[in-house]
Amino acid sequence: MATESGKRLRGRLFWKILLGYWLTFIAITQVLWLVFTFYYHHEPPESGIARRFVKLQITSAVSTLHSGGIPALNAMIADWPDSDRRLFSVEPSMIPAQGQNLDALEPGKVPHEVVEFVQAPNGQGYRLRYNVEGLMDEYRPPREKHLFNMPPPFLWIGGLGGLLFSAILAWNLTRPMLQMRKAFGRVSQGDLSVRLFSTMGKRHDELSDVARDFDSMAERLQVLVKAREELLHDVSHELRSPLARLQLAIGLARQNPQNVETSLTRIEHEAGRLDKMIGELLALSRTENNVMPDEEYFDLNGLVAAVVNDACYEAQLPGVEIVLNSNVSCEQDYTVKGNAELMRRAIDNVVRNALRFSARGQTINVSLSTTSDNYLCVEVADQGPGVEEDKLSSIFDPFVRVMSPLAGKGYGLGLAITKKVILAHQGKIEARNGSPRGLIIDLKVPHWKSLIAQG
Repeated sequence: MATESGKRLRGRLFWKILLGYWLTFIAITQVLWLVFTFYYHHEPPESGIARRFVKLQITSAVSTLHSGGIPALNAMIADWPDSDRRLFSVEPSMIPAQGQNLDALEPGKVPHEVVEFVQAPNGQGYRLRYNVEGLMDEYRPPREKHLFNMPPPFLWIGGLGGLLFSAILAWNLTRPMLQMRKAFGRVSQGDLSVRLFSTMGKRHDELSDVARDFDSMAERLQVLVKAREELLHDVSHELRSPLARLQLAIGLARQNPQNVETSLTRIEHEAGRLDKMIGELLALSRTENNVMPDEEYFDLNGLVAAVVNDACYEAQLPGVEIVLNSNVSCEQDYTVKGNAELMRRAIDNVVRNALRFSARGQTINVSLSTTSDNYLCVEVADQGPGVEEDKLSSIFDPFVRVMSPLAGKGYGLGLAITKKVILAHQGKIEARNGSPRGLIIDLKVPHWKSLIAQG
């Protein structure tokens, strides 16, 4: 199918460009010929020769007839060649000559004939005629009619040169389009490894830019498809464990009716874990496309204070202190545009993650500040074990859990949800290790005024 489509493309677009440019080249030559014909007049050599010859002949005939009469004129004409005598005629006439006279023989103007009226010495009037057009025909070389008004050498050189130029141009434009067509065909069949820019050679034009954008699109699709496959694999793996324990509890209850209560407690616990995991997966799906539902304006400072207040209540049991370091003034505006519930959950996930990795007597510092690029930054810093440097970039991926005795029983979805929420708010999220220990996570979201300025 891809080969047939490529042939159809070449059969249409290639020939359109080829014939279009070639016909345009021919049309330009004809327009130039017309321009030179109408605006650049020049006197042919035969016209100048005929004009001077006719003036000489007529002037001599008029002078001879006027002074010597018809006998003198006949004697003069007798010495002319036969071709000249055929072009000259004398007629008796008492009426002055009507027609073009010698004054019409100006450069660039050659009349059909010249007529002069002469009076002989005896008072008889005569009309002298000279066939200028006949004389021109004798001197004018035969002209051949050429195709497109061009001599054959010019026609062959120009036509073949224009055709060659059009063919090269058409091939130069249609070849990358054929490559793009084949590449799109491979993508439609599921092959996301195809790349175009490397096949463009040394092109540096709009087509190479399209190829570069195509490569970016294919690479992005490949990453997304791979991430979807990995997510599906991880979800199926995570769901299999509680389901297996549910089946085991049901089997034990059937085998030993005396332990039904214990089995029901286990079933309830596993069902709660499944419900929690599915809820987190739904939250992750809501923010998967970076689309923000139910946008509103809310105060980020108040939201952070509420999250810290709730976390402080839960931190009493493990003996961890959570401190909110907020240098907030009454004049400072911390308004953010987005979804307040999703933002609350994103910040809560980071604080609870810090709480999970904190030991008794340690402190979690939560701060809210503004940055120079008009972002509002929520920083959560704990004093836990931190994360290995090579794994910092992956802690925001789904189902990635840090191996630590303090990790607890999380599913590795909390920070993934946080990242999706922050990106949906057009923000940034970063993680780094503290000094001498601990993990610091920065959540940056744009101020509502900066979003309006961006349009």
